[in-house]
Amino acid sequence: MNDERTLAAGTALNVVGLCAGIAAALGTQILLGRTLLPGAFGVVTVAVQVAFVAAAGSRFGMDMAAVRLVAIGRGAAEQDHLRSLVNRCAAVAFAASVAVVALLVAAAPFLGDYARPIALAAAGVPFIALTSVYLGAARGLAQMRQTLYVFWIGQPVLWIAIAGAAIAAGGGTDAVILSYDASWLVASVGAWLLWRREAAAFAGREATWPEVRSALRFGLPRAPAALLAQAIFWADLWVLAAFESGTDLDAYSAAARVSQVVLLFLTSLSLVFSPFAADLHARGQRERLDELFKRSTRWALAATLPLLIVLLVAAADVLEAFSSRFDVGESALRILLVGQAANVATGSVGFILIMTGFTTLDLLDNALGIVLLVGLAAALTAAYGIEGTAVASAFSIAAVNVVRLLQVRRRVGIQPYERSYLALVLPAAAALAAAIAGNVLVAGRAWWVSLLATAACGVAAYTALLPFALPPRERAAIGRQLRSLRLPLP
Repeated sequence: MNDERTLAAGTALNVVGLCAGIAAALGTQILLGRTLLPGAFGVVTVAVQVAFVAAAGSRFGMDMAAVRLVAIGRGAAEQDHLRSLVNRCAAVAFAASVAVVALLVAAAPFLGDYARPIALAAAGVPFIALTSVYLGAARGLAQMRQTLYVFWIGQPVLWIAIAGAAIAAGGGTDAVILSYDASWLVASVGAWLLWRREAAAFAGREATWPEVRSALRFGLPRAPAALLAQAIFWADLWVLAAFESGTDLDAYSAAARVSQVVLLFLTSLSLVFSPFAADLHARGQRERLDELFKRSTRWALAATLPLLIVLLVAAADVLEAFSSRFDVGESALRILLVGQAANVATGSVGFILIMTGFTTLDLLDNALGIVLLVGLAAALTAAYGIEGTAVASAFSIAAVNVVRLLQVRRRVGIQPYERSYLALVLPAAAALAAAIAGNVLVAGRAWWVSLLATAACGVAAYTALLPFALPPRERAAIGRQLRSLRLPLP
């Protein structure tokens, strides 16, 4: 159970960080939604997400190369060249990012009202890329605290602090976007310092050209694939921006943000699981990889279900936290949540394809997803507004993950499902009934009262019945852990 304990501990660390990061990110969105002029919230969201997506492609796959190669080197006890190799990966990512910034700035005049915001946001692209590479290298060592400190907590908290000060000083959209750039600059320095400390014990051998070439060969298809993977999450918003503005665009921006909260546990587990996938596949331990894949996917689904249920039931209350104007996005939020639920239910299929070297397949999958999304969103948005956009997003995300599920089964020989999944139906059904009851009980109250009541009832019912849905081995392990902490057992 050593691997399982590492997965659980790393995931718990990530969840803590993700919760803090989500709270800070949502706090930023609420701050912007309540202080900026109507329409400005959507403009800021579009601009910073263009920068984040551009950084995903500009880092040239060097972040995932760092995870994979450091994990394999650690598993094979060949670490003497890793410090040099990671620095070269970072240099490649930085150089590619500078070129991407130049392209974004050159293309900005053709983007109409978004020209200036996107050009300003582009300044943060190189720093996002550097942060991702150095944190990826630390994850390859099966260490998650660096990602916790810098990515999940540090950068979001810095952004809300700097943006809040800028708004208080009279700044507007430009100041908020420049605050975003500044937060990533500080994050990149922090990530580099933390990696340098961990790599100080490694021998100083310079990475050879074949070793660097291996990283580049891995990263080449990852560059466009990562760009498309991020675009799948945000292209629906960009398409909507061509049809809608003002409140509808703002409400959909908030709904899209909220729907991605469902990925909290899957993202946490995937980041921890990635180096295991690279190492176990490189050593030919397919059965062990299959076992961990099943367990990690079931854990992610089990942890996500209560959050998903609460957000589905209390969709209106969640959007009202941003603004009372955002009630038009209630149906869109529920549709988006269904799409993300399908994402969670298929597990870390994308990460497995990448870590096992099938980067070309990953590129083709993402290309399929973006074609589906843009085509459907353009047609459905024109006909049905933001609900049509949400349907296009949900369908595209689900379709791509089903395709990946089949590819992982065929190419790697593993799949995430087992009979114990069925036991989750009982706590999920109880949580849904309790959440609806709690929501109805406080109908007409303030949004935060309704949200708290819904969450308290749903989570309490789920937690009470979840132990009965766990396999005996896991239930016993949890019991031992609770007894070691001297906590009361249910």
